[in-house]
Formats: sequence, C-alpha cells, structure tokens
Amino acid sequence: MKIGVYPMVADILHTVHVIAIEEAKKQCDYLIVALHCCPNYKNPVQTIYERYMQLRAIKYVDEVIPYENINDVENMLRSLCFDIYFLGEDYKDKDWECRDVVVGLGKEIVYLSRQHIYSSTNLKKRIVSHQVGE
Repeated sequence: MKIGVYPMVADILHTVHVIAIEEAKKQCDYLIVALHCCPNYKNPVQTIYERYMQLRAIKYVDEVIPYENINDVENMLRSLCFDIYFLGEDYKDKDWECRDVVVGLGKEIVYLSRQHIYSSTNLKKRIVSHQVGE
C-alpha cells in the first residue's frame, strides 16, 4: 500500500485544494493531510477546527494530522511510514521546509500541478470585493 503525505494550510478551502488532494490521492492508496495549525506567514482566516473538519469531509482524505511547527512536522515525517510527499509545483525550485528530512528518508517527492486561476488570496479578494459592492 502506497501512503502519501500532503502538508497544507487549507485556509478557505477552495476548488484547487480539492483538485490537488484528488490528484494526490490518485497516486497513493492512503492519503494523509498534514494540517499546519498556526502558520505565522499565512495568518489563517479560519480556525484550525474549521479547516480540520472541512479536510476530514473530503472523500480523498484518509487522515488529517495537525501540526504546529517545523519540529512537529519533521518528527511526524520521521515516525510515519509513508512513500510519497506531495507539494504544489510552486515549491519545485524553492528550498522548502522539511526537504532535507524527506530527501534523507529517501521518499518520493511529487509536485502537484498548479495550472489554474484559483488561489486563496484571490478568493479572499473576491469575497471582500463582493461585500464592498453590496
């Protein structure tokens, strides 16, 4: 059985989150979403509970494991038995957190396609724009 891990913030869950999760699930038998509880750089609009419940409800997600910081996710990766680590293709040429751990463990890294017009940032702007226009 192939096990995949996909870390994400999933703030204001939208179409592309679901498409990416579906794409990841097609490449593994069991998909774990590692949910970043409190990313300082993203400042989530939704609570961890809201994001957890939304991810848990997606049929492609087999398990959601929340984590708070880089140490948590590194410890999680070292303790989990997994085969594939998923990231968005926008991370392909970047030095992302946990790269050394994933590479050191000899895990496959799969970059998921981002060929779309959707983003959390744009969705938030659309919501604000819509509210202002009312």
